[in-house]
Amino acid sequence: MINIPTMEQLNKLPNLYETEHIRPEEKIVHLHFILNQSHWWAIEWNGSDTFFGYVLLNGWNQDAEFGYFSLSELMEVKFGGWLEVLQDPFWIPRAMKDIFLIGERLPFESR
Repeated sequence: MINIPTMEQLNKLPNLYETEHIRPEEKIVHLHFILNQSHWWAIEWNGSDTFFGYVLLNGWNQDAEFGYFSLSELMEVKFGGWLEVLQDPFWIPRAMKDIFLIGERLPFESR
């Protein structure tokens, strides 16, 4: 993985299930991971390895969904044997409705 998130960054995320009361479009995305046309947006964190967030794989908007993904798995992913997941170093936390690739799909279901 390129630009592995620091503990300081990770500790800013709410704990798992802490944002259940917040409408999906209002949930704050704290971290963004990218690989080619795949995106992982992290909303919550369990404090060790698991994120809850929104995932869009291979640019397939119709299959994008909320779910769980792990930091350790993101760190292992390599595309073509060399291209790694990038944690967006310029990401500014924002509501899901304000993220172009997500906001255009609203409304949608959450947990």
